[in-house]
Amino acid sequence: MARYPKYYVRPDGLHETILRINGKRKAFRGKTDKEVWEKVKAFDREADRIETEKAAVFEKIADAWWAEIEPTLEHNTQKSYRPALARAKTEFAGRAPGEITAKEIDQYIKDFAVTRARKTVVTQLQIIRQIFRKAEVDGVVSYNPASAVKPPRNLTQTHRDAPPPEQIELIKKGAGLPFGLFAFLVYYTGCRRGEALALTGADIDRKKNLVHIKKSVYHVGNSPHIKQPKSDAGCRDVPLLPALAQLLPKKLGKGYLFAEPDGGLLTNDHYTALYDAYRDASGVTVTAHQIRHGYATALLESGVDPKTAQVLLGHAQLSTTMDIYTHVRDGQLRAAAEKMEKGF
Repeated sequence: MARYPKYYVRPDGLHETILRINGKRKAFRGKTDKEVWEKVKAFDREADRIETEKAAVFEKIADAWWAEIEPTLEHNTQKSYRPALARAKTEFAGRAPGEITAKEIDQYIKDFAVTRARKTVVTQLQIIRQIFRKAEVDGVVSYNPASAVKPPRNLTQTHRDAPPPEQIELIKKGAGLPFGLFAFLVYYTGCRRGEALALTGADIDRKKNLVHIKKSVYHVGNSPHIKQPKSDAGCRDVPLLPALAQLLPKKLGKGYLFAEPDGGLLTNDHYTALYDAYRDASGVTVTAHQIRHGYATALLESGVDPKTAQVLLGHAQLSTTMDIYTHVRDGQLRAAAEKMEKGF
C-alpha cells in the first residue's frame, strides 16, 4: 500500500508517520523508524487479508478445495463426498468464510444430525473442516472455526440387517441358478461385492483350501475398474469351505469368475441385470452387502472371536467388527425376548 513514508520524531521521543487511508489519517508510532515501517507493513498485510476474505465466498473456496482433492480420491470416496460438498455449499452460500463462526457450524451439525446416521454426520463435518482448512492455508481466514466442532454424542449407527434364515436357505437352494454362484460365494466367503467380482480362478487355492482376496472392482458410471484395497486388512485369505468348493467348477481358468462374454470385468449395468434376474428367479430379496453380513452373523454364531472375524471380514478397525457383532447380539436378544413373551 504505502511507499516508504516520511518519519517525524515526536516530543515524547517516539517516531511517527501519518498516512491517509480511505480518506482518513492514521498514525503509526514506534521507537525507531524501522519499527514504524514494520507496523505499516503489518497493517498492509492485514488489510490485504481482509480484502481477500471479503472477495472470497464459501462456495468458491469449496470448489477450489474439491478441484485439488478430487483426483486423489477413490471413486467410492468421491461418491460419498459429493453430496456432503453440495450440502455445505448450499448451507453457507454467498457467505465470506471469515464471517462463519464455530457456533454456526456446531448448530448446523447438530440440526443435521437429528435425522442422519453417524457416518453421514461425521463425513459432513469432515468436509466442512477441510474446506475451512483450505481457506486457512490460502490466507482467507486466520483460523479454522470447524476444527473446534465435534460430532454430537450418541448418534444413530446405521446397520444393514443380515439376511433372515429363510433368505439364507433361498441363497443355498438357488446356487445353481444363473448368477446364483455369486450370492452363494459372497455368503460363504464374506466378500464385498467388488471383491467377489474381482476374483479369478487363480485366487481359488484348492490345495490349501483358501480364497485369496487381494483386489476389488469399482465402477465409474458403467465402466469397471480394478483397485487395490485401501488398507493391508483388505488383502486376506479366507477358508474355502466345502460347500463352496463343491459348487465351483472343478477346472477353473485364470479368468474372472464373473465376467462379460469376452472375459472382461462385468459392467455395472450387466451386474445389475444379472443380480436382478437372479433375485426374481430365486426369491432372494437382500443385497450383496446384506449377504456379507450373513457371513459375519455365521462367524458369531459359530463362536469365532472378534479379532479373527476382523481378519476374515477385511476390516481395518476392530471397532467395525465389534459394531456388527453387537448389532447381531442385540437382534438375537430381541428375538429371544419375543419368543419368551409368547412362551410365558
